Amino acid sequence: MIVMEKVFETLVAFQVRVLAARNERGQGTLEYIGMIIVAALIVIAVLDVSETIDLGSIFQNNVDSVTERGAGG
Repeated sequence: MIVMEKVFETLVAFQVRVLAARNERGQGTLEYIGMIIVAALIVIAVLDVSETIDLGSIFQNNVDSVTERGAGG
């Protein structure tokens, strides 16, 4: 449940920043980006809670592959 609390804290903080900005130009794009971020956070939270996928090792493997390619090439 700690993960879900952090997700909701992040969502509230994001919404406060969006409402503070209230510049109509580009507002639609900002809202779409916000929805994408919210969806990604929910997916990550569900995967983290379910423990069916080890997200830490996935991220570490990706970082290792990028740094190995960067160092070798």
